[in-house]
Amino acid sequence: MKKPKYILFDLGNVLVYIHPEAFLQTLGIGTQESRQYYRPHVVEIVRRYERGDDTTEQYLDRLDDLFNHSRGGSETYPYGGNRHFTREDFTQAMLAVVGKPVEGMEDLVRRVASSVLVGLLSNTNPLHYDSCRSALPVLQLIPHHFLSFQLRSLKPEPLIFEKVLKQLPFEAREILYIDDLEENLSAADQGGLGCHLFRGTPELQALLRTLGIM
Repeated sequence: MKKPKYILFDLGNVLVYIHPEAFLQTLGIGTQESRQYYRPHVVEIVRRYERGDDTTEQYLDRLDDLFNHSRGGSETYPYGGNRHFTREDFTQAMLAVVGKPVEGMEDLVRRVASSVLVGLLSNTNPLHYDSCRSALPVLQLIPHHFLSFQLRSLKPEPLIFEKVLKQLPFEAREILYIDDLEENLSAADQGGLGCHLFRGTPELQALLRTLGIM
C-alpha cells in the first residue's frame, strides 16, 4: 500500500477499551441465566440507538420496558430481584462500558495527525460519544468524526462507508482504515479502502513507519 492521504480510526478497542459485559454487571444482573436472557435484548436496543433509530430518551424507555415491566403483565423475567431500575441506573450502566484509553494511541494519533489528515469512524451513541469527548484527549486531535448515529447506518453495512466517502475529497484507495473487527474491515475492503486489523499500538506503529507516516 502506498502512503495514504487520510487515516480513519475506529474508536472502541482502538482508541479506548470497551467492556460490553459491564452493562449487566453494573445493574447487578449476575447469574448466567439472567445474562443469557437479557443480553440479546440489550444488544438489539443498543443497535437501534447506535443506528440513530432512537433518541436517548427512547433508548432509556426501551430499557425501562425491558427491565421494569413484564410483557403482557404475566411474564416473569429470570432476574429475580425486586429493584426498580431508574434512568440514571441505565445511564451509569451504559457509561461503565467505556474503559481506559488504549495505551500509546494518543501519542500515535498526535504524530500521525502532523503528517496526514485523520478521522474517526465509530459505531457509537450519544451517551458514549459525549462521555468519550470529555474523557479522551485523543478525540481533540481528530478533526472529522463520522458517527453511526448521525450517519444512520452501522458497520459493517456498506452504506456507512459510502456515506463517509461522499464527505471526503479522497478516493477510497487513498484512505487507510484501522479497526479491531475483521467483519468491519472486510466491508471497508469491499468498498475499496485500505485496511489494517488493529492488534495493538506497537504493530500499528510499525506499519505506519513502513508507509512513511511516522
